[in-house]
Amino acid sequence: MSLRNFCRKPLISVSPETNITEACRLMEQNNVGCVVVETSGKLCGILTDRDIALRVAGAEKEPGKTTVREIMTPDPIRVFADRDIQHLTSLMRTYHVRRVPIVEGFDTTVGIVTLDDLMAQVGSEISEISRAIAEDLPQENA
Repeated sequence: MSLRNFCRKPLISVSPETNITEACRLMEQNNVGCVVVETSGKLCGILTDRDIALRVAGAEKEPGKTTVREIMTPDPIRVFADRDIQHLTSLMRTYHVRRVPIVEGFDTTVGIVTLDDLMAQVGSEISEISRAIAEDLPQENA
């Protein structure tokens, strides 16, 4: 399956100059654990709730005075939209990441895929397989 299927949800992005308070507000409003960071519509970083916890709260920085640029992960691992889930999971394992921006070209973000998204997709596929198998099994007389 192409990763384009994961590009249905609206992409939440911020600029590197956004302060952490505003980034947190966007994450809460959209019920997401990360946002992509873009400059002039091009991917330049990713900001996760873990980044905020460790690099702002843990470092006792003021969220309203700390910019996304200061704590984001710059130049994140990304995957091209025409690749498949096997390629994505290989990248996630290799680089130990749970969230990967999906791009067209090198830096035009069209979506993001998370480990939770993958688990939901795999669960759905397993459910479909089990239904197909159950339909083919002979029915016992009760």
